[in-house]
Amino acid sequence: ECRPGSAGHMNVNDNDVRVEFTVKVPEGVRFFGKTVNGDIDARALRGDAAVDTVNGRITVETTGTASAATVNGSIDASVGASTWTESLEFRTVNGSINLRLPKNVNANVHAGTMNGGFQSDFPLMVQSFGGRNRHIDGMIGSGGRDLDLHTVNGRIHLQSVPQ
Repeated sequence: ECRPGSAGHMNVNDNDVRVEFTVKVPEGVRFFGKTVNGDIDARALRGDAAVDTVNGRITVETTGTASAATVNGSIDASVGASTWTESLEFRTVNGSINLRLPKNVNANVHAGTMNGGFQSDFPLMVQSFGGRNRHIDGMIGSGGRDLDLHTVNGRIHLQSVPQ
């Protein structure tokens, strides 16, 4: 029931409604996308992006920087910027992380997975490696800003793409 004030009533019993939003973001404008139950598909962005869901898969592709977090879902991301000012974070609990970066990127990598593997197309100078929890600290190129990638149940793959 939808009534003004405290007379309204809302519940989710037998709720089978699906809503999709299509948002056009101007070049250079930072995109923030958040939901609880649903996927986020943010493609062809021309600015920085930060996306967050609880139960859903995340796809983000931008010429800028990006960060993404979910609990139940995989993350598939493409970042076009080879430098950034803040730490980039990609986190999930139940899902894999696939991140594409420009081949000339310099970053300090902090990655961890408990039940999954780690693969990097980049030469990675490993500074520390934790056995059981598969925690890796390393450097791509000459290092730089932090790149944090963490999952519990899933693999992590860093891919190099031509710029």
